[in-house]
Amino acid sequence: MVNGNENGHAYASGGKKVTLITAIVLLAVIIFNVLFTILADADLWYIDLSEVRYTAGESTMYTLSDSCKDLIRSEVIPMIESANDQRVSRGEEKIKLNIFFCSDKDVIESNDRLRYVSITARSLEKEFSESIDVQYLNIRQNPSSVQRFKTTSASTIHESDVIVEFGSEYLIGGISAFFYQDDGAERAWAYNGEQKLSAMILSLTRAEAPICAVTVNHGESLFSAGGKVKDEYSTFIKLIGGAGYDIVYLDLEKDEIPENCRMMITFDPQSDFKAYGSLGENGVSEIDKLDRYLENSNAFFYICSRETPEHKNLEEYLSEWGVAIARADSGAGIYENYVVRDSQNCTDIGRGDVVIGKYGEQGVADGLTSDLQSQSYPPMVLFGKPTAIKPSSSYVKNYVFADPENGVEAYSYYSYFHNGVSRIITNVFSSYDTASAYIGDEVYEIAADDNLFGLMTVTKEARIKQETNYTSIDRSSYVLSLASTDFLTNDALDSAAYGNTDVILSALRRTGGEAVPANVALKGFYIYDIDGAENNPKYTATATTWLICLTVIPAVVTLCVGTVVVVRRRKR
Repeated sequence: MVNGNENGHAYASGGKKVTLITAIVLLAVIIFNVLFTILADADLWYIDLSEVRYTAGESTMYTLSDSCKDLIRSEVIPMIESANDQRVSRGEEKIKLNIFFCSDKDVIESNDRLRYVSITARSLEKEFSESIDVQYLNIRQNPSSVQRFKTTSASTIHESDVIVEFGSEYLIGGISAFFYQDDGAERAWAYNGEQKLSAMILSLTRAEAPICAVTVNHGESLFSAGGKVKDEYSTFIKLIGGAGYDIVYLDLEKDEIPENCRMMITFDPQSDFKAYGSLGENGVSEIDKLDRYLENSNAFFYICSRETPEHKNLEEYLSEWGVAIARADSGAGIYENYVVRDSQNCTDIGRGDVVIGKYGEQGVADGLTSDLQSQSYPPMVLFGKPTAIKPSSSYVKNYVFADPENGVEAYSYYSYFHNGVSRIITNVFSSYDTASAYIGDEVYEIAADDNLFGLMTVTKEARIKQETNYTSIDRSSYVLSLASTDFLTNDALDSAAYGNTDVILSALRRTGGEAVPANVALKGFYIYDIDGAENNPKYTATATTWLICLTVIPAVVTLCVGTVVVVRRRKR
């Protein structure tokens, strides 16, 4: 009996030990998994098997390319270090370049598109931890966290936006800017996040900001008689700075266009540009200078009104970019600008002089306003006392037929092709079909579905430069035209109820101002079929190897250890 009790106590004691050891092992496994998950996430421990599906040549989809790292190391880090040396000499703290995402990290990385950008940003942070920092802000719970990035109270920052900040300067990129997607297509065909982030970082850290030149020598109505910007347009000038530009005021006849000028604005000129055949006392053709400027991936912003007089030289040149102010004979050969009114789609009911613009939904126009249009309720955009922009006679109307299977609706656009030059003009905003154009007090033309009055247009001259077998760089030039000076008044831009501010910021940022890194390749989504990559022998072999390493080997080791323990216990 004694021996039996002793054996019972021994088995009970052994059972307790086994239970205790099992609990300790389970707890250790849990702790190990938690710590491993935290460390793996913090240090980006992952296995990138995307090279088959997302072949990019030198790197895979989630792995930072050597060219991107080399670019940041050689061009950006020295600028950050130089800026911090200056701050230290002034007794100030060092700063980092910050990349902000506007939602919680788990939300960002569960999103099909934002995950790519997040991994790229975190890879940059890991590679250059002393200079770059990535943060995730929940702007829904804490909207004030991005208040400093709003140029005015009317500005909108979306949860899908990516913000890059260095010191007091910043740039905001919408998610669509990090991908290449064909017009009307449902899905992107390439990821260019490395290139876009590099471009934003370069723009913020380079020694000189891009320049916006505002012309001053044509009686522009932006200025008072004393040559100062009128108070009613002060917010517009602030927006130009908020879009990342340094502003210079340029006498185009006398001054040279700055080398770093990426945007030029002519605001409701009252006198014509000089051109061959009508040169001024300096013998300079302003049209020729403007043309050479637009040959180099730059942008020109032309703003007119109902009262803008006819300018033969300037308008003849703009017609080559598809831009024509709509005019008609009011009698005795006197031509007047269209007066566009819409008594239904307006904010001054009954009169119709403050017209609500209709969003353009195709091509470059859609790209300028896609972030606004993606909102549940896109904000109204107002055009006070507008005239109209029509495609010039040298442009041909083209039709795109509906393709319901790919989500493409029928639409039309105007294009120009001559001597290797290809340009397309589209309405960023047009009137609705309820609008009419007046000459004097008489209705001259009524809008129709296929003939709306252009209120804001964009012309793009496509210039693609092939850099490598895997990448081509967009070196396009743009001409923007706006048919309302009232669009840019403080009342219109400072109002939180309307989208005028966001439209101008988008136009300024997306048509100029960013340096483009030529040697950072885009990454194409070359295989869409879910079985396309997984059946590739290279992918299958790699996946099988890691499957064995992560599942079979641990199981075999556990089985062997368990067998040894059981055998030894039985022998005891």
